[in-house]
Amino acid sequence: MESSQEELLKSVSSFLDKHDISYMITGAWSVIYYGRPRASHDIDFVVEFRGKEIDKVLKSFEELPKDYLVSIDDIKEAINQKSQFNILYLPTALKLDFWLLTDDLFDKSRFSRKKKVEILGQKMWIASMEDTILQKLRWYKEAKIEKHLVDAAFVYQVQERNLDKKYLQDWTNKLDVEKYFKELKKVKLEDFY
Repeated sequence: MESSQEELLKSVSSFLDKHDISYMITGAWSVIYYGRPRASHDIDFVVEFRGKEIDKVLKSFEELPKDYLVSIDDIKEAINQKSQFNILYLPTALKLDFWLLTDDLFDKSRFSRKKKVEILGQKMWIASMEDTILQKLRWYKEAKIEKHLVDAAFVYQVQERNLDKKYLQDWTNKLDVEKYFKELKKVKLEDFY
């Protein structure tokens, strides 16, 4: 039987597809997909709202069922600041984080490389394994929260044979995360099961 978080992931992905909102799953769920079964307290999406579509997008979010706590003002503010907004799913208090696609070169690169895969029997867009590693290293560089390094290590070590090593090397240099990239290779996964 699916957990409420799995059901929510399917439901929100379907909602985004139905309303032609470009998205990709990132954060914990991309880590879970590529390498590390673990608990998560939220679901992260990167979304792209193009200028002409914004009114249509806002109308779509207004039409979400009453189970979802949505602030249209927060969404508008996130659009203006190219930042993020949250929606709360009230029955389970699960949080949905929506990060707006920015003009940052890495952000554009990872969004252009998203993959359509089958998760829980449903097709969804997800960040690539390389970009999952790189984003986790970026977050680790910013906050030094161990779970980000461990998540990156799981994806790297589980998927090592499938990775585009040149792409990873190029971006670890550009993002100035080389030392953390070396660290993730030394993480002992068995310490985190």
